[in-house]
Amino acid sequence: MMPAQNSAPLFAFADADDYQRLRDLLEKAGFLDESILDAIGINDLPSLESDHPLLLDRTAGGSVLHTLIRLFLMEVPVEADTFAQAIRPMTPESWLQSGLVRSHNGQVAAAVKLLPFRNLILAFDLPAMLQTPQRSQYVMGIGGSTITLSQLTIRKPSRQTLDLGCGCGVHAFLAAQHSQQVAAVDLNPRAVQLAAFNARLNNISNVDCLQGDFFGPVGERKFDLIISNPPFVISPESRFIYRDGGKEADSVTRNIARQAPRFLEEGGFCQILCNWAEKGGSDWQQQMAQWFEGSDCDVWVMRSESLSPAAYASKWIRHTEFSDEETEFSQRFHQWLDYYERLGIESFGAGLITMRRRAIGPNWFRADESPERMIGPCGEHVARGFELQDFLETVREDRALLACRLKYSADLRLEQQFTPSEQGWKVTGSAIHLTKGLAFRGNSDTFMANLMIHCNGRKTLQELLPDMATALKADPAKLAPLVCQLIRKLVEQGFLLPAGQ
Repeated sequence: MMPAQNSAPLFAFADADDYQRLRDLLEKAGFLDESILDAIGINDLPSLESDHPLLLDRTAGGSVLHTLIRLFLMEVPVEADTFAQAIRPMTPESWLQSGLVRSHNGQVAAAVKLLPFRNLILAFDLPAMLQTPQRSQYVMGIGGSTITLSQLTIRKPSRQTLDLGCGCGVHAFLAAQHSQQVAAVDLNPRAVQLAAFNARLNNISNVDCLQGDFFGPVGERKFDLIISNPPFVISPESRFIYRDGGKEADSVTRNIARQAPRFLEEGGFCQILCNWAEKGGSDWQQQMAQWFEGSDCDVWVMRSESLSPAAYASKWIRHTEFSDEETEFSQRFHQWLDYYERLGIESFGAGLITMRRRAIGPNWFRADESPERMIGPCGEHVARGFELQDFLETVREDRALLACRLKYSADLRLEQQFTPSEQGWKVTGSAIHLTKGLAFRGNSDTFMANLMIHCNGRKTLQELLPDMATALKADPAKLAPLVCQLIRKLVEQGFLLPAGQ
């Protein structure tokens, strides 16, 4: 990827004390997640775009908070006098010079978004920039991928953390809370400027914002954690630094996965939220496994979705093209489909790759579908998934597994469905699920559910098997292989845990 030309203003206050003044002003006004929602009577921030006339009415009071909401969240200009009154004791000139706002015909408009997110205040680009000549340098804000990766990040204490493709810096700042030092790297100079501004605004001193391509800016440094939300969209274009990697198919993500082990400390994790191409001839798990051959890493890939070429192209073209001109959309759409056909891509996977450096001993690879729901922060559950797979690698033989004591998860729940009959309520379906983290869900018959509830850490599976065999009127020896197969899946997904874990 070639470095982009910097035509953006430098996001910085001339007076260093203005960063703290701005933070104080925003906090005093209540420009925080819950305060904003309460002030205008909505349930979540995306609802800001749902009913403009109603929200204009609800922010007509002229308070500092109403002014800030109109400017930075609704993108509605305000009168210059109203703006000057709202930001006292700061001056309009300092805001104009910093690149946060622009002035025209007696009104002030936002030049960037300012968004509260998890006790941070973040500046990033307005979507309208995607339609300007500077669109290639667009710096994305808090999107669905941002939230997903933040929820899945492993939050163990880290000496050195790398945010690769940092954008506005959000993942670097969240990691700063459990890291001694963080390097935030991006190819886009505008992103590095905004990240540096956001670091100062949020009084974060342990994040270094570095401009450059991939791992180049960090030299030979090694990290306990690498986080990346890279430009993963597979397209024939190179129009947007944040979206298009500029290389064929999924080469950007693949290159990160192949280079990352060299920058990981032993036992360190790399987590990449990304898309990948799925081609004919083998299943997607086999294709992904080839990425990590010889990597000296254990790898867990969780696929959250798989889209057809048409659905994928439409999704990402609509993401940046707001024109109502269908001819323009159709031309681009068919250009993308021709590109996919030429490369032999049949579908597109999306999800999370987590790698753990382990240079001694054979490495394992696991790839499966993500649970339909993730409840709360899931990083510790991802880390536990590695521990559980490590355990399963030690009990590959059934007799070794049968000798183990297992304990059901405290988050395990059993649901049963009943239908009426002449004899009363009849059980017609049972399902198990987890109530926290990676909330896997699956069907379970009564016999397996009873076995699970007796996994209390005191008896081995071998000792529990006869009771299940008696209930099923089966031979324990013949039942054991099937039970072990099911138990391995239950351990893999966190329903059952090794006693003491």
